[in-house]
This record gives sequence, structure tokens and C-alpha cells, in this order.
Amino acid sequence: MFKQLRKANQNDYLLITATLILLVVFNLILLSYVQGQQKAAERDQVQALATGCSRTLKGEIKNALTLSTTLKELVLASDGKVDNFSTVAKYLLAENTAASNLQLAPKGKVTEIYPLKGNEAGKINLLTDPIRGPLCRYGISHQVTVTQGPIALKQGGKGLVMRTPIFIKKKGKKQFWGFAVVVMKIPQTFSSTAANLKSAGYSYELEKQVSLLNTSYKQVMQKGGLHEPITYSFTTADNSKWLLKLAPAKGWRYNKWNWFMGYIVIIDFAIAGLMLWVISGRILEREATLDPLTQAYNRQGFDWKLASQREKETTVIMLDIDDFKSINDVFGHQTGDAVLVQLTRNLQKCFGPKAIIGRNGGDEFVVALPGRMSDNRPAIKGLSVLKQEAASNGEAIPFSVSIGYSEFPGQAKDYEEALKFADAALYEVKIAGKNNFASYKSSLTEKKHHN
Repeated sequence: MFKQLRKANQNDYLLITATLILLVVFNLILLSYVQGQQKAAERDQVQALATGCSRTLKGEIKNALTLSTTLKELVLASDGKVDNFSTVAKYLLAENTAASNLQLAPKGKVTEIYPLKGNEAGKINLLTDPIRGPLCRYGISHQVTVTQGPIALKQGGKGLVMRTPIFIKKKGKKQFWGFAVVVMKIPQTFSSTAANLKSAGYSYELEKQVSLLNTSYKQVMQKGGLHEPITYSFTTADNSKWLLKLAPAKGWRYNKWNWFMGYIVIIDFAIAGLMLWVISGRILEREATLDPLTQAYNRQGFDWKLASQREKETTVIMLDIDDFKSINDVFGHQTGDAVLVQLTRNLQKCFGPKAIIGRNGGDEFVVALPGRMSDNRPAIKGLSVLKQEAASNGEAIPFSVSIGYSEFPGQAKDYEEALKFADAALYEVKIAGKNNFASYKSSLTEKKHHN
């Protein structure tokens, strides 16, 4: 007999060990899956942030291009003879502090610079310069703004140089006049992008293709360390190509799951069985009693919850959404679902935590409130006059409800009869024009049920 008991114990040990091993393996697989899902979600979030930042950065480049466009218009308006360049340039720089200086280059030779002090070396012939010449000639032949940089500025720091070719019509033909030149400071040009990323808690690196003729990339600005960064490429209005690399400054949250996996393995041996029992019981109970869409009680859950109050005075309310089918037909079932969810929230708001709220199916709801009808009438009226609307695709969808109610044991002998009486009252509201409420009266017949 001792040998039989020992064999039985050994079998139990083997079964428990096998169960725990399977549980550990399962948890590791599950956690790996969850980690993968979180990784995808986090990186998608950063991808969306990068997209938003690129829009901001494009706007910052567009602001810089506005300066060169203004200079171009100044030249065109004066037919190539600019007398007030310094006055206009001073005003433009006051409006855009990210700009370092503005220049005009008739026939490609820089003759006007504002401010001139510290920028005297900029008075060169752009077309004959070995570094700037090829790109400037490209801009002339293609009639596009060409951006060069990042480059080192004489005043210190880095900058971007934008050169916009200007063409003036003479004798019906376009002739090249020269360039409007804008020199932008880094990182001042991208202050909004940098501020947004800092407030969001992200490290970043911004790189730019040196020019349209040089496909290599140079770092424009950088903040913090980058671990497994998201890289987002985009093109700005001046046809410059950019790379934005982003990563959370405090690291990816999904990487922090690695230590948690080890913790779970240890914990499984102590409380896995209990956790599975408790969690599975709660999940089954919740799924059995709640409507999955609205999280109100389903009919089974409503009956079970009400059983504890059947000896007390209770107001039973029946209601449904007016013309719910039309909402589904016009706006779609997704909007209809949003209306059902919003109505559930309104019921909770109007009737409070003691209310038992159930969804019978479709757009029909039932509510049980402790107390007599006279006590609960203000809350019922409050729901009826409440401005009800659900948000769907950024649009507010208004809706209304019809309400009937009764009580037991004051009117009905039990809950089932009270429900019939409330249904009859609801029917009367429907045939009277909807969007109202009414209590059951002895003159109503319980045989009248709404469709």
C-alpha cells in the first residue's frame, strides 16, 4: 500500500510539474506576444509622431522660403532695380529671427547683404564659385530654389542657404536676373520641432541631404541618445530630402518586459494555479452577465442582479432609442453602436450607482431603480429632457429616447408583471409621438406592446 501511495504521489508531482512547465512556456509565449504587440503599438505611435513633426518642419522650411519669395517679388516689382533692400531686409529679419542674413545676387554675384557686418565674405560670384556654382546653375536651368547645407556660419553655428533664381520678362522672354538668398540659422529654424519633441519626451536626430547634387546626408541637429530609432524620410517644399530619427528618451517600454518575463516564471510556481482559478472565474462571470458592447447587464445578468432586490420597492423602466433603425441606415452600424454606448453612459449618469442597467437586445434597455415611482420621477424626467448625442467620425449625432415605467409591489405583484406594465407605458409614449416618458396607469392594458 505504501508503494501505491508513493506511486500516486509521484504521478501527482509529475502532473503538477508538467502543468507548471506548460504554464511557464505558455506565459513566456504570451508575454513575448504581448511584448511584440506593445512594440508594434509603440513604434506605430512614434511613426505617427514623426509624421506630425515632419509637417511642422515642412512649415518651418516654408516660412524660410517665404523670405526668399518676398525678396523675389521685391526685385520683380522694381523691374530689377532695388533701392530699398536694406529697409525691406531689416523688416523681414525682425519678423523671422531664425534668419541669419538676406542677400541679393544680380547675375549670380552677391552685391547686397543685410546685415553686412560680419558677412562681408559673402560677396562672391555664386556661378563661378567651385562649391556653389554647380548647384546654382542647376537652380537656374530647372528654375527651382536650391538649398545647401548644413554649413558652418561665419558667426558660429550651422545654417542652411536657400537660393531662389529670379527671372524677369524682357521683350516677351524670361531672362535670368539673379538670386534671392536667405541664410537660416540652425537650430533656431526648427525651434517648434525641437520643442515638440522635447515636451513629448523623445530623443531625435535630424539629417538633410546636402543638396540636390550631393546625395549624402549630414546631421542638422541632434538631442539625446538613440536606441532602435524610428527613421522617417520626407521632402520639403524646396525639394530637400530629410531623415528624422526618433526614440523615447527613457527607452522603449517594450524592452522593460524582459525582466518581467523572469519574474513571471518565478511567480508561476507559487500562485499560478490560484491566479488561473480566480481570473478564469471572473472572466466567465463577466462574459456571462455583461453585454459586450455597452458593458450593461445582459438579460441573464440583469435578472440575477435584480434577484437581491425583489423584496424591496423598485421602479422598473423600459426605454428604447427613437428611430434607431434610421440612425443605422443613414450613418452606419458603427454610429449606431456609438449611440448605444453613449446611452448607457447617460443612464449611469442620470440614475447613479444604485441603478441596475440592462440591455435586452437591439436598442431596448431596462433599468431597475430602488424606490417608488414618485421618488424616481425626477431622475426619469432628467433623462428624458437630457440633450443626448453621440460622437462618430468627429460628428455629433443627436438622438432621443422613449421611456415607460412602473413599480412593484405598488402596481405589479412581481418584477415580470412590472416589466409588462413598463412596456405598455412605453408603447403609449411611442404612439403619442416618442421622445417622452410616461408611467403605467390602470387605464393602460398590458396587452399593448410596442414593436
